[in-house]
Amino acid sequence: MSDHSPGRRRLVGRDVESAWLAEALVAAAAGEPAVRLLVGRAGIGKSALLDQLCDTRPPGADVRLLRARGREQTADVSFAVVRDLFGPLGLGSGAGSPELLEGGARWSMSALAEDFAGADPDNVYPVLHGLYWLTVNLTTQAPLLVVVDDLQWCDDGSLAFLAFLLRRCAGLPLAVVLATRTDETGTLPARLAGIGGQIGVDVKQVRPLGRADIARLAVARGPLDAEPLHADLLDALAEASGGSPLLVERLVAELGPVTREQATGRVHELGREVLDRLVERHVVAPDVAAVASAVAVVGAEATDVLASLSGVPAGSVKDAVDILVRTDVFAPGRTDFRHDLLRSAVLRRLPEDRLTELRRRGARVLSDAGRPAESVAAVLLALPEISEPWMADVLLEAATAAGHRGAQPAVARYLAPVLQARPHDVGVRMRLAAALGQTAPDEAVRQLREALDLAPDLPTRARVAVQLAMTSLAVQQAPEGARILQDVLDALDTAADTDSGPEATELRTHVEAALLVAGLDEKSTVAETIARLRRMSVPAGRTPAERQKLAMMTVAKAMEGDGADAAVEMARRVLLVDEATLGGWAVLASSLVLRLADEVEESTAVLDRLVTQSRRQASAWTYSLAIGTRSANQLLVGDLAGAEDDAQAALDVAEQEAWRGNTVVPTIALASVRHLQGSPEEALALLDGLSRPRLEDFAWEYHLYLMTRAGASADTGDVEVALALYRRCGQSLDAAGIANPMLAPWWAHAAVLLADTGRAAAARGMVELGEQSAARWGTARSRGLALIARGVITPGPGGPELLDEAVAVLENSPARMELILAYLRLGRAVLELGYPEAAREHLRHAATLAARCGALRAATAARELLVRAGGRMRRPTGSPLDPLTGAERRVVALAVDGARNREIAEALFITLRTVEVHLTSAFRKLGVADRAGLAEIVSGARVRRG
Repeated sequence: MSDHSPGRRRLVGRDVESAWLAEALVAAAAGEPAVRLLVGRAGIGKSALLDQLCDTRPPGADVRLLRARGREQTADVSFAVVRDLFGPLGLGSGAGSPELLEGGARWSMSALAEDFAGADPDNVYPVLHGLYWLTVNLTTQAPLLVVVDDLQWCDDGSLAFLAFLLRRCAGLPLAVVLATRTDETGTLPARLAGIGGQIGVDVKQVRPLGRADIARLAVARGPLDAEPLHADLLDALAEASGGSPLLVERLVAELGPVTREQATGRVHELGREVLDRLVERHVVAPDVAAVASAVAVVGAEATDVLASLSGVPAGSVKDAVDILVRTDVFAPGRTDFRHDLLRSAVLRRLPEDRLTELRRRGARVLSDAGRPAESVAAVLLALPEISEPWMADVLLEAATAAGHRGAQPAVARYLAPVLQARPHDVGVRMRLAAALGQTAPDEAVRQLREALDLAPDLPTRARVAVQLAMTSLAVQQAPEGARILQDVLDALDTAADTDSGPEATELRTHVEAALLVAGLDEKSTVAETIARLRRMSVPAGRTPAERQKLAMMTVAKAMEGDGADAAVEMARRVLLVDEATLGGWAVLASSLVLRLADEVEESTAVLDRLVTQSRRQASAWTYSLAIGTRSANQLLVGDLAGAEDDAQAALDVAEQEAWRGNTVVPTIALASVRHLQGSPEEALALLDGLSRPRLEDFAWEYHLYLMTRAGASADTGDVEVALALYRRCGQSLDAAGIANPMLAPWWAHAAVLLADTGRAAAARGMVELGEQSAARWGTARSRGLALIARGVITPGPGGPELLDEAVAVLENSPARMELILAYLRLGRAVLELGYPEAAREHLRHAATLAARCGALRAATAARELLVRAGGRMRRPTGSPLDPLTGAERRVVALAVDGARNREIAEALFITLRTVEVHLTSAFRKLGVADRAGLAEIVSGARVRRG
């Protein structure tokens, strides 16, 4: 970055701030990240400091500069600041270097191109992901300096990108320097509090100039030749300027050739209104005032646009601009105000009705000139109301454009005034609710309830009800959504005689699918939803709606627990098509049923494909859901390392994003791993950290939570607490109408605890019920667990016989943890009958299998019993990869498969620096020097890919 302004004047009184900013540039040039945030009130000199930084560079450093500033006129235009930042690269127009868009950076195009019309991302994450990787690509060419001024007017999308970048800048040769306006107390705007928190200590308040610096600046910039200034004049300047360099400069510039006494009086007369006086003096001529007003409304536009809006001929527009530059109202070299305070002064001079008319005409002129809809919408949003049909059309077009970028807050802002103008437009209200769904779901639900009342016909009401029910899941109001859908279905039943065409059938399918999703979410509606399901037809699965419905019918079938084979057949029908065409609900629901039915390998393959798809689409939310769900599969097959990796990865991704509170499933899975690894206290601590409100109302998560908490409690010695939790689980399942014995097999684990505490008789009732349910479900895992439960409460030789049968059954199932339990209980029972030699064989099997799975608690228990039986076995040591953390194992798994660091970072949604740190740590812990050494160790160990 060359010094293109060698004549720029040195700033007065800003040596400390200048040096602090320069340090960031030096760090980036040296290959290290640095972040700076300048804060201060308007006119205090933040922009001048940024100008100075951008005009300097370390000796010999080749630092690339990307610079932009927020503007009040474009604060509502999605990714406006991002386009200003990256605009010089030419990528938005297709003129830039294509290599910059390699890999994940390709997702940045929707933000860079003003008229982008690609597929809408599910949310803004893929766009942010793409912009981050574009930034990384740039840093591979040269160190990078990113400067954004007036952050208080930065649009939401660009602000989200900056926050995203700040979380991931470690290890990059990157300096990010930001500046924002604060109020008089130095408080950041509320919307910037998050970024302020991220930056932490690297924030500097730009304070008012002291008296000595005011004097130096006055002498340097004005006609005054006396130094030091007389105390009276200095007092006047200090009072009038408040220490603002901008006001000091303007005050002395207005003095002219006067005496000291006249200068002091003149400063008192001008006071802090000096900028208004500047405007009053120089923005007087009709053409000049008209052009200044036009620029104040629409910004730095082309001459023909300003001519059309101001009513001034094009040639005269240029003359007016020259005058405004010469009088310091406009900045040199651009058709824009020298400072926003001057723009505000121009706007204050306009009567309200005149300003409103100017904004209305400005929007029309921009629209007629073919400007992007979002640029026109930014002017329209400043109007008190949308009074003409074309205005609403522009705002709707702007909402579509913002939607293509995943910028849902901008979509909502564009649609809100349209809804005010068209309060009975149900379609607009539904679009607004969809935009609010991620950031303000309560408001989205409120809008949809109003839309439900306004729906002019049953089909419209049905579509609103579907959207309302799905949105209600986010605010934990699924039962209310299910009730509304029940009412709509009743109405559709009545109307079926008059309308049974394809469209009506498809709409009904959508309603039924949504009812199953909402109705199976909480316990209170499970039974009535399943009852309603029995009246539904089973779809063929030809359309997305049919597959969604079929997937949820499969889940309901599994919850009833009547025959795993039928549920598996339905799940496979859902998955006949490529997962890319399915919604996340359908894939996750089908994989869950396959797991419950012992088809774990097939279930995991489905989730693996969903993980691949989520990486390809840069969807961190889907990735987090998929690997969080997959962790439960790993637990069932005894791959505790894989379960830990997936659960921790899901938590890591969620922790850095907005959904960090929605991590119940991976948290429970990780707690289960800790419990099975012999750390029940850590498991309980993880469960205590769950923050989901009303967890006890949910049909799936609550029972998994109770099972894990009961198991961990038992291992800490709180047997009675554990038994109470198991019983609560059973009562809750029964009250909800959930009969599948494997969703939460409390009965089997409670039976084992009761038998161990001499209360086998108390377990007979629950075991009988469990056996009946297990027989109905009919999987090897359910039958084997029933045999374990019956075996531990059966006295004499009958108990070991049942347990031996359990081993034989479970050997043919994927349920490794249950098989370990069967071997362990069989060895213990045979030992208690006085057959230590036979017991040793079973216990050795249990210990070996448990150690192989990483279940050190069970391995230790089996080893202790083996020693009591007279056998010998070395203490279990686990895998050679045990020294690695879950995050390190994930990186190692991809590295030994040949993935480059960049590919690993994109696949795991982490930074390049994080990959480097994990690989370096893995080399050190495993005592190897390179990837070849890693591959040698990994070849003999089980590492979960992904």
